[in-house]
Amino acid sequence: MLSSVLALSVLGACSSSNTDTKGSSSSPSASPSASASVKPSDKPKEKVEITFWHVWSEKDSGPIEAQVAAFNKKQDRITVKVLGNQDATKQLTAISGGNPPDVALTFWNNLGPWADAGAVLELDPYFKKDNFDTAAVIPSAMERMKVNGKYYGIPFTMSMGSTLMYNKKAFQDAGLSGPPETLEQLLDYSKKLTKKDAGGNLTNMGFLPDYPWIDNVFWPLIFGGSWVDEATGKVTPNKKENVDAIAYQRKYYEEFGVDAIGKFRSGLGQRGTPQDPLLTGQLAMMIGWEYNFAEERKKDGPLGIAPFPYPQDRPDLKGAGLVSPRAVFIPKKAKNPEAAWEFMQYLMSADAQVEFATASKVIPTLAKVLDDERLRKNEQLSTLWDFYDRAKNKNLQGFPNNVYINQYLQFLSEETEKALKGQQSAKDAMDKVAEKVQPLADKAKK
Repeated sequence: MLSSVLALSVLGACSSSNTDTKGSSSSPSASPSASASVKPSDKPKEKVEITFWHVWSEKDSGPIEAQVAAFNKKQDRITVKVLGNQDATKQLTAISGGNPPDVALTFWNNLGPWADAGAVLELDPYFKKDNFDTAAVIPSAMERMKVNGKYYGIPFTMSMGSTLMYNKKAFQDAGLSGPPETLEQLLDYSKKLTKKDAGGNLTNMGFLPDYPWIDNVFWPLIFGGSWVDEATGKVTPNKKENVDAIAYQRKYYEEFGVDAIGKFRSGLGQRGTPQDPLLTGQLAMMIGWEYNFAEERKKDGPLGIAPFPYPQDRPDLKGAGLVSPRAVFIPKKAKNPEAAWEFMQYLMSADAQVEFATASKVIPTLAKVLDDERLRKNEQLSTLWDFYDRAKNKNLQGFPNNVYINQYLQFLSEETEKALKGQQSAKDAMDKVAEKVQPLADKAKK
């Protein structure tokens, strides 16, 4: 069972600054639990050493290692030994081999298949024992930790796609005074920002809905879509909102041509370099995440940001977008689960959340930390302030975490791509996904 899960996990696996610790808006030990550590009766009776594995490479591991060191200094009963660069393959290999770490950090979408395979410890009993308040965590991030109604992890940090990033000069040259607010305006602006050479070839485009990749979760969320009816157990890729999301993206290919866009795409500059298409103006707008263009989106920088547009007839969907958390979990066969849980609670304390968010320049998941003065008054984090605000939006969602999540996402990508290229209708594409996924959903219920 675990060997097949390992293959699917591999398939589905998608800088520092000084911390100002003055003027915190929350107490140093504040956390979703009643206290920052487990109850005395549940603490390890003897000193123990636990292992913590994470996914960051050596050059990016400084912030998490600092939190491990802080925890080790805070108390003298538990020593955490940390090992980085441990991806999903390495983690699941260790778990299936019977020699797992005591606690690990992975991408959220691994929890569903791993929990079903019996590789992850259920956390609900720990939550109940220590009054861990799941409502204190950003709801959309916490919901990704749930599989079949039970929690199997906590979201230590998260990424968020709910932003439109745009090239200011391209807008100025096109006579546009500001970013679009609705999806209808987004398409209109894209037409105004698109240019062709004398031969009719696209040289600049306003927006590509599937750049840099086909996002079959983000777009349905923008339209208010969903993928599973929890009441009936039926998968719903073909519900109207999801189909509308693909049909909207298809409009860009109808307007500018499948072949023309393909040729244009092949000439785009490399992402993350000075030739990045958003920086050069080859592409005037794109879906943005908090880790994109941190320097370039400063107040006087070449890029601007705005909430991603919403459907004109659905103003209630303002601020909609996608969250993608990193989950901390306890493997089922961990030798010291109580000590691991105590360390996990520390990671969700206000101090740990603030310090890690400051050092890594990421979005914390403890909701009240989004307004912590140590973040809000730190000018080095100024490009994240808008993202802290957007992280509070109730329209943020994500894909449901389940046993068959990676197959579901794969089928969505395959059929969506065909629909965008005009090889089938949006409705037919999603009907096919439903036909492929429903048997998996039925099997998961047994």
